[in-house]
Amino acid sequence: MDTQIQNMGTDGREVREIVPLGIIGAIIGVLLGTILWVVISQVGFIAGIAGYAIVYCGMKGYHILGRKLSKGGIVICIILSLLAIFGAEMISLAISAYTELHVSIGEAFGLIPDLMGEPELVGIVVKDLAVGYILSIWASYSSIKSVWKETGR
Repeated sequence: MDTQIQNMGTDGREVREIVPLGIIGAIIGVLLGTILWVVISQVGFIAGIAGYAIVYCGMKGYHILGRKLSKGGIVICIILSLLAIFGAEMISLAISAYTELHVSIGEAFGLIPDLMGEPELVGIVVKDLAVGYILSIWASYSSIKSVWKETGR
């Protein structure tokens, strides 16, 4: 992203960041990336590309609605992305409960606290989250670093 050019208006003045709209855009973006995570996890994989998609879509959404991506916006997007990865894993767990236990999807989400009381399942979820976070950081690091440097100029 060439944020320096994107942060200039058509009349040459700097575009002002609209943080609340940026946050809404980031939420929409991370939700789109979360869908990819859930779909890939249902096939039985944890992919760094899904974590990257969550981060990228969050930053793109922030930039589109917030009109500018600042360092603060990047931090907000990263935090939202980390929360979205956790949420995506819980959605995947609920979908698995739905298919395995033959309950309604609402009941499957209601079972998550009970399921998380099972040490064996907690170990699986923690492992999936650890791998997911590591792959997401690995896939997104250079992109975040590049955008971070670009916003500093």
